[in-house]
Amino acid sequence: MKRKPINPPAPPEDASVVSPAPLKHRKVTESKLSVRYRRLKALYKISDLINSTTNPATLLRRILAEAAREMKADSGSLAFVNIETQTLEIHTSVGMDTGRAGQLRLRVGQGVTGTVAATGKPVRLDDVHGSPMYVEVESHVRSELAVPLRVEGEVIGVLNVNSSVTGAFTEEDERLMMALGNQAAKVIHTARLYERVERQTRRLEGLFAVGQALISPDPLPTVLNRITQAVQDIMDVKLCSIMLLSDMRELTLSAVSGGSAQYTQRPALSVQDSLVGDVVTRRQPVQVFDVRRAKRYRARSMAREEHLVSLLSVPVFFTDSLIGILNIYTDQPRRFSDDDIRLLNAFASLCAIAIENAQRYERMLKAEHGIRQADRLATLGILSAEIAHEIRNPVTIISMLLHSLREDRAILPDRERDMDIILDKLDRINRIVSQVLNISRKRPQPLEWVDVNQVIEELLLLVNHAFAEHRVVLQKELDPTLPPILADRGHFDQIFLNLMMNAQEAMPNGGILHIRSMRMPERGSEPNRVRVIFKDTGIGISPEVMSNLFTPFTSTRKEGVGLGLFVSQKLLKEYGGNITVKSAPDEGTSFRVEIPVEATPS
Repeated sequence: MKRKPINPPAPPEDASVVSPAPLKHRKVTESKLSVRYRRLKALYKISDLINSTTNPATLLRRILAEAAREMKADSGSLAFVNIETQTLEIHTSVGMDTGRAGQLRLRVGQGVTGTVAATGKPVRLDDVHGSPMYVEVESHVRSELAVPLRVEGEVIGVLNVNSSVTGAFTEEDERLMMALGNQAAKVIHTARLYERVERQTRRLEGLFAVGQALISPDPLPTVLNRITQAVQDIMDVKLCSIMLLSDMRELTLSAVSGGSAQYTQRPALSVQDSLVGDVVTRRQPVQVFDVRRAKRYRARSMAREEHLVSLLSVPVFFTDSLIGILNIYTDQPRRFSDDDIRLLNAFASLCAIAIENAQRYERMLKAEHGIRQADRLATLGILSAEIAHEIRNPVTIISMLLHSLREDRAILPDRERDMDIILDKLDRINRIVSQVLNISRKRPQPLEWVDVNQVIEELLLLVNHAFAEHRVVLQKELDPTLPPILADRGHFDQIFLNLMMNAQEAMPNGGILHIRSMRMPERGSEPNRVRVIFKDTGIGISPEVMSNLFTPFTSTRKEGVGLGLFVSQKLLKEYGGNITVKSAPDEGTSFRVEIPVEATPS
């Protein structure tokens, strides 16, 4: 007996809602969720890696390793674009021979990674052997995936992975690689910002150090060498040099850092016949990408020996005068940025200040030497007059006595000839004395109204360097209401300079010199006076020396002549003034100079 087939019940009207989804649809949904989970998991790991260290190189190496692991790749690399050479240079790699990876350089636009760098778009090849892009064919590589690294819209590098399996990378892998590339770019961007801040900090520190060197008492060559060393360190260059412009329109090497002995001995360069001379003629910075190939660069062979490649040269101005040039060289091709030019110009300005300060100091030394020389000449004149007076009196007496003896016929006849010779020589001595007196006789000097405070301030400019060298600290109290005096300005230059230098020499281990000027009102028969006090914390003066302090040839120093105070006192007495002194051994010395306000030379 046959059974009737049982018909299944009809499905309800809402069966489409409650019925399970087809198996194929469920698999697709689960696959998308799995891929999304995989991507989030990979990005989470990258974020965790970023928080694990602050070293950019370590971070990039770990990001590349994670990308290769997620893509199940056999090898991979992270390369940066060298803007100067327009090539890709591998920064880090996995699964590749280290030596080969370090030497591998592709031009931008060449190969897979070069194409990505040029276009800024990812490239995914299922079979590299069938693509003209793949220029480095290796037997084990079948698939390649490369994505760009962007920082502020600019492609700075390429992240790529390789596989020995054909069609190893999917579209989803490409999206994940782009996400990983973005993370790597953020790491690079942060590192570059940090490096930029650190570089700017080092540059500011270098500028500050050079500024400190400018106010030091060191000679010009030492200061210029410090500047070249600072430029070399801060700008990370192979060599830095300063060349000064001579009156013959030649550039002479004055300071260099990073050059060999042969370089430091190079001859002067003519402005017209040298490439760096263009800086002088144009009065603008000049940069050369490779001096070894520049036709007008006269020392190409030396550049090769010294490993000098790129050059940046800027003019050194003081006010509107061009006084030299500042050069930097790199040992690798480099295009200097606007920041580099601005920084080098700042150093050039510091060079100009150092050079001008040195020239002013030399002028001050010459002026001081001139005053010292005038002091010696004035002393010689005074001594000559004193000696001439002392000689004339006995010579006159001897002549008178000899004439008396001759009139009294007290000379034997056979000695008359000797008497004539003696009288002739005495007349000659008398004539010489008269000539000396005529030369040393004071002639009227043009008088002027002298501001004593101004004399002190200008002399302090002359002795400032000597004070700094001997660690003498200056303290001033100059009365602004001080009245002028009618005098010969040169006399007071001589008097005050002598007292300042004496104070400095009395403090061989440093100390304090206090200079004070004041107006002394009329008191009794004394007229209005200007008083200037020079007080030091030096070794003081012994009582034995004090009693003869204003006597010629009295000095507390072995090398001293002992004429400065004698001359100063003599000059002051011509104006009705004087010098008084208070001192004791190891307690310092105080010199007080007083000049009547209505003083005129007697």
